[in-house]
Amino acid sequence: MSLADTDNITLGNRNWREAATLVIVAHDPPVPQQEHRTYDYRLLLLQRSNRSRSFPGVSVFPGGVVDDADFSQNWLELFKHIGIQKEEDFGWDHMKGKPRAGPIAAPREEGLLPNDVAFRICAIRETFEESGVLLAGRPTEVMQSLFLRREKTFAPASVFSGFATEEVGVKWQQRVHKDASQFLVMCGQLGVVPNLWSLFELSNILTPSLSSRRFDTLFYICTLETVPKVIIDNKEMVGMQWLTPEEGIKKHCRQEMTLFMPQLTECARLCNFLKISEVQEYSARQMDQGMEPEMPVVITLKDCYIRVLSGDDCYPESVPIDKFVPIGSIDETVEENMKRCRNFNRFIRMPNGDFRLICNVKLPFGQQAPRCIDSRDWKNKSKL
Repeated sequence: MSLADTDNITLGNRNWREAATLVIVAHDPPVPQQEHRTYDYRLLLLQRSNRSRSFPGVSVFPGGVVDDADFSQNWLELFKHIGIQKEEDFGWDHMKGKPRAGPIAAPREEGLLPNDVAFRICAIRETFEESGVLLAGRPTEVMQSLFLRREKTFAPASVFSGFATEEVGVKWQQRVHKDASQFLVMCGQLGVVPNLWSLFELSNILTPSLSSRRFDTLFYICTLETVPKVIIDNKEMVGMQWLTPEEGIKKHCRQEMTLFMPQLTECARLCNFLKISEVQEYSARQMDQGMEPEMPVVITLKDCYIRVLSGDDCYPESVPIDKFVPIGSIDETVEENMKRCRNFNRFIRMPNGDFRLICNVKLPFGQQAPRCIDSRDWKNKSKL
């Protein structure tokens, strides 16, 4: 059971936009021995403006739509400072022939940067635009990350803090927000290189075809040794929080914030890792596995609706990703459906807002399954 073959789907007839999102995992400072702490890290979540065209009021990880400037060959002049002269030098050439995420596998015009490079530039640029966090470093520092990547070793990220003043950084943030090509200009003037090799692939979600606004989004993850200062733009983003994965889920269950299914799923996935070192080990194991895009399929039952992913017994044998797929229906209650099925990879939404996230299947390419969630158990603050 999988998505239909996409070899003949060109950029011109794709009815979605491509995007990159970055899950920033920051190490919490040590706490006194007598204090108990389940996780030693937090995730950055930004709250979108209610005026936003996309996902108004929702809390998201930093990220956005890829821009032509992210593919520009002009970046090569900057990357020459770390010894990169040709495409193979970036370090992802060995992934050819392996299953890849949708945006990475998509064909491009000749003369553009490789997809692995451009989408990481996009994720770093959008993160800077929305949060002021610049994941870039001096050439010697980034060369070390490139070396670690070639050795198949995890490379932690670091934040550039060398703006002359905070005001200068904010002005660059505004300029890049207005014109994505200014990101390269800024990096050149600062003498820094985006640290692409500190970003690791996490997942790839394609919006269901029944939506009028579709995105093929590649989720990356990186780790930081300290929690950086965040300066939101107060345009696209109007709030921010550093939360553990469980805190994010609990706040959503209590309607204190809103997470969409992809963000909720990534929080649930990270619930399996209590220490930042475990996140790093998982990311290192995954770096050469590859992945394939996932597209949820919506099905109505008698008393609720479900969003199923591949591996679920209710997922169709073949799903055309470039054509409208109407909402399916099964003449069963959720209880009847759960008794009939054995393999679950789904999100269940009840009319009263309660939901369940269930995954009992082994995911391909060594991907960690999200922790199962029943929102009714997470609403009571004393339970978790």
